[in-house]
Amino acid sequence: MGYMRGFMTAYFQQSWPLYLIVIVFFGTGILMGSLGANTLPPEQIKDLQSYLQSFFAQAAEIEVDRSKMFKGILSDNLLIGLVIYILGLTIICLPLVLALIFFRGFVLGFTIGFLTANSDWREFMIVFISMLPQNLLFIPALIIGGAAALSFSMRLVRRLFNSQTQIAPQFAGYTLIMSGCVLAFALAALAEGYITPELTRLLASLLANG
Repeated sequence: MGYMRGFMTAYFQQSWPLYLIVIVFFGTGILMGSLGANTLPPEQIKDLQSYLQSFFAQAAEIEVDRSKMFKGILSDNLLIGLVIYILGLTIICLPLVLALIFFRGFVLGFTIGFLTANSDWREFMIVFISMLPQNLLFIPALIIGGAAALSFSMRLVRRLFNSQTQIAPQFAGYTLIMSGCVLAFALAALAEGYITPELTRLLASLLANG
């Protein structure tokens, strides 16, 4: 335990620039997504508004197959974790992982930007609550996993130029970190499948009666 604690402390001290890079790409994705939501043509805005209105109207009574929903989200989240892990084992990790981080930020920013411009506060709160529980787990795990993948990939690159560069201890640490991220992804799927629908329905019911 002492060795692992020391390893993790040293890892985070050495890797904080990578975390900064990942956070910047994620934040840039949010910003670009928000800007993109405000440049949609009127017909697309109308279609999205119609879809949202239908969702808001049914949110208080909506029933979903939670087990099926959980399994689908879990499959998607685990796939993301696996892709990040595998990319970290290659020397082409940098552009692909950062592109994935940017894309996830873009989707989040687009959603927030569209809702801010095209919905009232009640509708915004319903969607916000429907996104909050899972993202409290998913986003930190995505950032940590992305930074860990970049760190190990860069060590592999250094290995190409210096055969004395150690790989095995870092591989064990990388695998441990990604295992924790995958667990967080699984918990995020659990939250989205079982907790989020109840919170969304409860809030929609309260706002409808308020």
